[in-house]
Amino acid sequence: MNHRLPARTAVLGLVTALAAGVIAAAPGAAASGAAKAVCGPAPTGQASAAGTLGWGTPSWCAEFDGVLDPADWVIYDSAGHAGKGRRSPDQLYVGNGSLYLYGRADGTTAGIGARHEQTYGRWETRVRMYEGGATAYRPLALLWPRDGGGDVLSTTGEEIDFLGVYDHPGKWRPNFYLQTPQGEEQSYSDVEVTTWHTYAVEVSPQGTVGYIDGKEWFRSARHTTGVMQPCLQLDWFPGGGTEGEAWMEVDWLRVYPLNAAGTG
Repeated sequence: MNHRLPARTAVLGLVTALAAGVIAAAPGAAASGAAKAVCGPAPTGQASAAGTLGWGTPSWCAEFDGVLDPADWVIYDSAGHAGKGRRSPDQLYVGNGSLYLYGRADGTTAGIGARHEQTYGRWETRVRMYEGGATAYRPLALLWPRDGGGDVLSTTGEEIDFLGVYDHPGKWRPNFYLQTPQGEEQSYSDVEVTTWHTYAVEVSPQGTVGYIDGKEWFRSARHTTGVMQPCLQLDWFPGGGTEGEAWMEVDWLRVYPLNAAGTG
């Protein structure tokens, strides 16, 4: 769409300037220049569940201000979603305080999973999408069982997409998806995914709650019971829309314990 072209052009220019900084470190390898992010309270001026509900200080966060440390991340190098296309380390870029996942028209895209895990807790991320004329790409922020992501399948039958994007019904919009051994549940929102929003989830023995910009949009008495890791993916669904390139930009990712100091 024409009104999005200037923003997309700016991102293309930025990534061109960042080409020398492509993330290609193998998991477990030393990452020169990697610095640990300083995790403070929820950012002011941004609607978030952490800020609205008083989740306190994160136990871990990614601010994307420097090199991705392989001690913190699993960088996908595998077949794409449902075995279609490919997730390549070459499609990840960091710059201007953001992580960019770039999907090419041929289905070469990116995915990344944090090594920081917990069974119960809270997770939140701030994301926007550049369609680039392509609706075959879908951004995802999800919780996956330990050692999941890439070409690893869930062995527990558990998954939580606290940001998924699907065409339902006949409209491209955010989807919350919960999968447990007891079945599947989901909900949809009408927010515009090409503008900044925060997406969050809380998992506790009492159930699962999803939030957009600090407002509840999903609730279930069901919950996952496995050790879960947060993942960020730009997945390719060929045949599901117009082919072309796309970008997913991630401002930050934060992980909170279930009961941080000063919270309920």
